Amino acid sequence: MSRAVLRLRLAAICTLIAIALSFALLIKETAYLFTLFMFLGPALLLAAVVLLGWNILEELREKKVL
Repeated sequence: MSRAVLRLRLAAICTLIAIALSFALLIKETAYLFTLFMFLGPALLLAAVVLLGWNILEELREKKVL
């Protein structure tokens, strides 16, 4: 498995976990779940964006655009 595919899978997993946290918070709101969502949700989405950006930059360098 190439590193690009691994990064894409990790980005997708991070995003899915963040979405699952938001749906769980929507269904039943507890203090612990809210705290978990407030700390992990943005961090997971940031990690997904960084991983996707890394893939984009790597592809652009391979094609000699950058």
